[in-house]
Amino acid sequence: MSAQGTLGLIEQAQSMIPNLIGRGMEADSIRQLPSTTINELIENNFFSIVAPKRCGGFEYDLDILLAVVKQLGQGCGSTAWVTSLLGTHNWLAGLFSAKAQDELFADKNYLLAPAVFAPTGKAVKVNGGYRVSGCWSFASGISHSNWIMLSALLYDKAGENANVVGMECVVIPIGDITVKDTWDTVGMRGTGSHDIEVDNVFVPQHRSIPFADVLSGNSPGAILSDNPIYRIPLVPYLSYAAAAPALGIGFGALEQFRTNMIDRVMLGGEQQQQKVASQIRLGEAQIALSAAEALMDRGVRDLLTKVKTGHTFSIEERVNYRAEACYVADSVKRVVDNLLEAAGAKAQFHAHPLQRFQRDINNLRGHVVFDMDSTMEMQGRSMIGLAPNHALI
Repeated sequence: MSAQGTLGLIEQAQSMIPNLIGRGMEADSIRQLPSTTINELIENNFFSIVAPKRCGGFEYDLDILLAVVKQLGQGCGSTAWVTSLLGTHNWLAGLFSAKAQDELFADKNYLLAPAVFAPTGKAVKVNGGYRVSGCWSFASGISHSNWIMLSALLYDKAGENANVVGMECVVIPIGDITVKDTWDTVGMRGTGSHDIEVDNVFVPQHRSIPFADVLSGNSPGAILSDNPIYRIPLVPYLSYAAAAPALGIGFGALEQFRTNMIDRVMLGGEQQQQKVASQIRLGEAQIALSAAEALMDRGVRDLLTKVKTGHTFSIEERVNYRAEACYVADSVKRVVDNLLEAAGAKAQFHAHPLQRFQRDINNLRGHVVFDMDSTMEMQGRSMIGLAPNHALI
């Protein structure tokens, strides 16, 4: 695709907004994305945006995926989240060996694979690979997927006297896992982020990477490809991918509040658009969201510019990228909450998009990369020369 094609992707995402708003109640009800939505995402090639070229993907930079996701979020936060994460995991697949990539993209130029990085399961080294067992939570988009990526504690042997010797990232076919219907939440209901269970499944060596190499940007895919995007550390990439749906939600809520404000007649016959306090909230919301977007865009540009010059990212830089993405999500939450305070009782009806935007941003902010306390503590420690006290950087 040409550069014009990247603009076309964004325009396609924008054109989906009205229908995504209309399907919001359905996504909430079935607790996953409607099949119509998934099919549109596939037809529009959104999952191929950052997929490897050698496997038929576009291999575009992260900013193109984020631009698409910000549009989708204005219609449905769950759709934006699933698109951003499953899209990002196509980039993640490019970090694996050529043999693994050939398997993952065997019949398509994209894959649908949740990735769960909390090491709540275990991998035991065996001849030719690993035996993996355990339970993992929050597998977003699992109902539509054909693979899953998991991080597991690596043990030197099976049995009671085994020792943890590392942490491994593995890829497992969907047919080798059990999905547990657990996702019944207040917000982001359409993400279908159910729990999964793995029982002594064999994973060949080529479908694994030491998690430390994924974090640092020193994976097999970084050697395989001459494209520097495969040397971007995981957490900065993932943090911005998770923050983009938040911005989409924020701008979607802003537009809903703006149009409702024009139409709403308050008690006593006063039009809300004539109410100075509402005008102030609307104006402040626009500026706050634009500032949050500018902060994220600057960080993404910095990340991409540096990696293309062969830059090796320090721990301090990785912490800062995560902190900025966290601040973006927190800023959006405060904007949406402030708008809902002035939106009136009708905005709280289940069919109204505004309450869904609020539920979604509150749920999204609960993701581990958006833990403000631990993230800003790490940022402060980094600024005074102390080592980070968190593993996910």
